[in-house]
Amino acid sequence: MAIRFYAACLASYNNGVLHGAWIDAESDVDAMQEQVNAMLRKSRFPNVTVDCVDCGGDGVEPAPALDAQGRVPVCETCKGACKVPSAEEFAIHDSEGLPRSFGEFCGLQAIADYVEFVEEVEEATGRDGEEAEELARAMLDNWHDIDSARSELDNFCGVYDSFREYADESADEVIACHSADGKAPQFLINYFDYESYARDLSHEMTALDLSDGVAVFHQ
Repeated sequence: MAIRFYAACLASYNNGVLHGAWIDAESDVDAMQEQVNAMLRKSRFPNVTVDCVDCGGDGVEPAPALDAQGRVPVCETCKGACKVPSAEEFAIHDSEGLPRSFGEFCGLQAIADYVEFVEEVEEATGRDGEEAEELARAMLDNWHDIDSARSELDNFCGVYDSFREYADESADEVIACHSADGKAPQFLINYFDYESYARDLSHEMTALDLSDGVAVFHQ
């Protein structure tokens, strides 16, 4: 699932009209801002003027050919005014792939930072695509900001079917330390209290629920 958000024109919304556009989330803030600005310029309820993007605010056609009278033709979009009407503000009214903690006015920089974080999650955990996005969302929802979540990547242990599975593997490793061949002796396995060990270990770890299991982190 691609990460994207619906940017809604607030001037239109305040006048009872739905106007907006789905924007693909990118790590480039300027690229997203250009898409948002294009949507705002199409609003039926402009409240500001902005530089005409077709002529760059010069009021003339780009790379113009002189007309029959030897004059530079004016920009067809702004009619030589250099400015065009536009709405000014937008809000995020829907999204796909963004964390729940992102509200209507989280800002494009926060979205760009999140896209970069997803890429870091892919590299650090080996998960990719939707799996990486789901883990990134879960981490951000748990640790609340990207810097804190990013610092936890070094503590990532893996994704398991359940926390008990992780605890059992960890217990076997502990038991194996008491064997010369590095394998857990059966007599210790028979008497080891796996359930209590898992319960105690859960207080020292962070487990995040995912659709395909549990992501486990050292605290």
